[in-house]
Amino acid sequence: MMRDRKLGFMPQESSKAYGGDRLLGAWYERLREIVLRSPEPASRAFRFMSRLIEQEFVRSDGGVCLAFSSPEADSASAHALLMLAYCLRSELDSRVLMVDARLMNQSVGVTGRLGLTRAQGFAEILREGFDDREHLVHATPVPGVDVLPAGDPTGEGKTPLDRVRLAQLLAVARVRYPYVLLQVGSPLRDTRNVMIATECDAVFLLAEENQTFMKMLDACRNVLLSNGVKDVRVVVTGAKP
Repeated sequence: MMRDRKLGFMPQESSKAYGGDRLLGAWYERLREIVLRSPEPASRAFRFMSRLIEQEFVRSDGGVCLAFSSPEADSASAHALLMLAYCLRSELDSRVLMVDARLMNQSVGVTGRLGLTRAQGFAEILREGFDDREHLVHATPVPGVDVLPAGDPTGEGKTPLDRVRLAQLLAVARVRYPYVLLQVGSPLRDTRNVMIATECDAVFLLAEENQTFMKMLDACRNVLLSNGVKDVRVVVTGAKP
């Protein structure tokens, strides 16, 4: 595999420095419990979704970049992202990079779920560039699944979105990983989320069953489409585990 000298995606083997080992391990055991039980509906749904993604998203120039966003709480997209990353790895035997691309509330979502709220990551790359950033990517207990946490913005919501650095980050990630999954915040809460989504091959809008209002879902979809996102798909998720 090609390897970028400035951001080589050589993940850390442990998150002990940030107290994340316990949470990473809990996530891994929970996924094993869910996915390895064949009667589990969530397992079947995410396995099937993995196969559909393999069939529908094929790039000749590198990996596929997919964004996941919820009109409301980021917890829905965090759960979906973690489950899908595990299934892409177990079903397709593919390397996966999860990127928490939310520029606010880093304690919520993938970063918080994996205990990496004190780790630098996505925000620092956008603000400061690539130099000496290899350590920002963390390995998870699932071999082949790595994560780039949200990072620590200078003031909540104040990190500028440098589109050149974002494009460079995703270009390098596509070389190393067949699947790059971005957790993106609601496009209605922060316009930076819309700009991040435009760099992806598709955006999955996650509607929570019996929770998400159709009016809000339509508003999110229209904002994304009107700003240049060409492929927006709505996925209905069930109750939280």
